[in-house]
Amino acid sequence: MKVLVSGGGGFLGRSVVDRLLERGHQVRAIVRPSSPRPPWPDTVEVFRADLRVQEDLVSAFDGVDAVLHLAAATSGNEDIQFASTVVATERFLGAMAKSTVKRLVHVSSLVVYDWSKARSCMDESTPLENNPYAMGGYTIAKIWQERVVSRFAKKHSWDLTIARPGFIWGQGHAQIAGMGRQFGRIYLLFGPLTRLPLSHVDNCADCLVTAIENPAASREIFNVIDSDDIRVWRYVKEYARRSGQRGLLLPLPYRVGLGVAQLAALTSRTLFGAKGKLPSLLTPRRFESQFKPIRFSNRKLKSILNWKPRFSFDDCLTASFNAERPHGEG
Repeated sequence: MKVLVSGGGGFLGRSVVDRLLERGHQVRAIVRPSSPRPPWPDTVEVFRADLRVQEDLVSAFDGVDAVLHLAAATSGNEDIQFASTVVATERFLGAMAKSTVKRLVHVSSLVVYDWSKARSCMDESTPLENNPYAMGGYTIAKIWQERVVSRFAKKHSWDLTIARPGFIWGQGHAQIAGMGRQFGRIYLLFGPLTRLPLSHVDNCADCLVTAIENPAASREIFNVIDSDDIRVWRYVKEYARRSGQRGLLLPLPYRVGLGVAQLAALTSRTLFGAKGKLPSLLTPRRFESQFKPIRFSNRKLKSILNWKPRFSFDDCLTASFNAERPHGEG
């Protein structure tokens, strides 16, 4: 296949391009005009574009068999994230609608779920968040982005697969929101035995390529996690040791942390009304979406696509902190 990868120059995008090449596919990667070309072979076609403003995007789809849509903003204020994620996606899919391409794999996130309604286990049947404005800019943007993608796919009868990864981590991106907060040499852990929905960048890339290759992925939604066997305590302990940032791991029960956030929110509403602004750590709904002690299932991914993580957690740790690709099953 010839696959178009939006966001090809990003953290996940670079791994996706590498995996597509390993599996023998042709790749055209969309990279921002100001970004350096990643160390890809010359066989990778680089299409320079800023999806927010580029006029000629239709030519990016010439000769393409399938699209992996990764482009999104993970930082910046709400306006920047919305423009770089939602507006860019609308323009990108508008161009796709003028082409002959019908196969689309869209990368969303577990943040689209309503974590307050997730009981003992989060899977694809968990209700979606219907009040994104109670959450942060990233959640707002990803929820609207997924709505836009679904609307376009339905209108144009596209063959759509939606992938919702958990915490994507890897070299240079090992500090994840779910690990708690670091204050100097103190690591504050909320629910030290809480399970993490980890998706190492190379495992996630492998899963996405499997989805675009396998017809069984058509019109399906998958939560993409390696497993939920790794607890916060182990992850932070490994991070502190391997990053050279050793410190004191200070556990705090999840209910205590949530109670503090609820008290802070109540105080803010009392003193400042709707104008009060709190950091995510003191916003109950956002606190819940980072630290809630539940299980995470990838059973659907395994049963339909017969997929399992290519690399073990120990392999991924070595790769993430030793500047090398993980070694495991091919």
